[in-house]
Amino acid sequence: MVAAVLLSAPLAWTQNAGTGKSGGWVPRTAVTPDPGKIMVPKGYKVEVFTAGLDTPSSATVDREGNVWVAISGNLFGPFEYEYGGQRIKNPIPGPHVKVFDKDGKHLKDIGVGKFGFVMNTIGYCPENNKVYVPEYSKHIWEISGVNGELRKIITNLPIGDHQIGGISCRDGYIYWGQGFPSNSGFADPDNHGWTAEIDPFWEKHGDPALPKTARDPVCRDIVHTGLNVRSTDGRLTGALLPAGVPAKPGMTIKAQVPCGGSVMRVKIDKQGPDGMYKHEDMEVYAMGFRNQSGVKFGPKGSRFEKALAVSDNGVNDLGHRRIANGAEKLWIVTEKGQDAGFPDKEGMNFVTNKRFSLKAFNGSKIDTPYPNLYIGDKPWVPEMPPYRFPPHVEGIRGVPLIVANPNPSGYINPVLEWDTNNPMDGIAWGDERYGAKDTIFAAIFGIIDNGPESLVPTWPAVIRIEFLQPAGVKWSYFIRNRDPGPNAYQKPENRGGLERTNDVVFANDGKTMYVVDYGELYIDYSMPSPFFTTPRSGVIWKVTYTGQ
Repeated sequence: MVAAVLLSAPLAWTQNAGTGKSGGWVPRTAVTPDPGKIMVPKGYKVEVFTAGLDTPSSATVDREGNVWVAISGNLFGPFEYEYGGQRIKNPIPGPHVKVFDKDGKHLKDIGVGKFGFVMNTIGYCPENNKVYVPEYSKHIWEISGVNGELRKIITNLPIGDHQIGGISCRDGYIYWGQGFPSNSGFADPDNHGWTAEIDPFWEKHGDPALPKTARDPVCRDIVHTGLNVRSTDGRLTGALLPAGVPAKPGMTIKAQVPCGGSVMRVKIDKQGPDGMYKHEDMEVYAMGFRNQSGVKFGPKGSRFEKALAVSDNGVNDLGHRRIANGAEKLWIVTEKGQDAGFPDKEGMNFVTNKRFSLKAFNGSKIDTPYPNLYIGDKPWVPEMPPYRFPPHVEGIRGVPLIVANPNPSGYINPVLEWDTNNPMDGIAWGDERYGAKDTIFAAIFGIIDNGPESLVPTWPAVIRIEFLQPAGVKWSYFIRNRDPGPNAYQKPENRGGLERTNDVVFANDGKTMYVVDYGELYIDYSMPSPFFTTPRSGVIWKVTYTGQ
């Protein structure tokens, strides 16, 4: 159990803002988690399963009821910082997996020193009794039981900002979310730090005439509109092409397997003698997503048994193809081949809709001016429509498209859209054992910022999404703080509740939900390192259905 610390109001402000005098972050101590600061509906009880963790990002439960927790490592930083004239190392360890028994006893750490980068998901497959551990940068690992051997089974997946998301299995297949590497379709040198990297995926799959640097692999052949961006170094870069390679109207971008923004699958029995799965044995199950955090089939025996729920983080209004007001989304995929439409469709609508109109450059040091969009080699400049009445129709009409050949099979729409830039991450289906038939529970992580994206804080929370008969969806808050918002920014007397809810998973009895809480993350872009992750502030909460 971690020690509590109560902050006075002036000190709390200082911790949020950093100190100009020291030039760095103020060291922090995690708050003792307090279930009394959390609200749950009548008939449910919230407790601390385990606390004092560093950066827990996801969890799964195996056949024996053990809880496997993915520890992401110090993704946000700082790795070290200056305080009081000294350099202080942040003690958060590297990525690994912690395993606890059903009573919360720590059994083992797995993969220490093996994983190269952050993980944001972990999944158990009851069909073969294996736990799958996606390593955010390019690989997927498997292990059979707590004392099994950790083995790499998939490698050389595309690199970028959004890589491997949720992972699951059903009817002899492994399913996983393969993120769309870029923000909105461009390996934009002004908006990404990975566009100059040689990508092993493109070394294997790329056109020999093109650079092997990272970009977005597509799931179907795309006829190009010729949309380009001109970066500050003067180069034109085409959508879906390597940095510095311009697009021409009418050119074709060939489909790849695996591809970005997809749910991929591979047959479990396709594993080779070396334990690896080949790219050519993989299939695209669904496409057109951006950054899938949750990938879960409905409960067996229910009307959603063949339905695949996908939680998807929406586009950010950054870079040269700036799409405003993107939403976090929940999709239901009902058959192979369905297309959600990204990067030209953002949720319910195409980005040519006024809702997504380009936002003016605001001077942020982490952003770049616009517009630097081109159709071919001709600048694209937003223009007002020729009419001026009625006034509510005024405004720029959206963002140019990348794709000139819409999917002839059409597109699916999300069943729920959530607050902009406020990620809906891990998801889990509940059933009658939890008093929740035909219901999905989703963890809301929160924006990477200091406060709410809207006037009313909508995070951290676990929301409940009910599918109605004969049709329709209803959502409600299931778990949230008594004082809405993350506990790190609350008044001292209100702290101790949820901080950044990242995942939800059920115990085998179906009556217990585990909620993964990443822990405290402070943000201040005036700092040399803009993020501060408080050591040992992560919690796994347990929410039990009592029925009373």
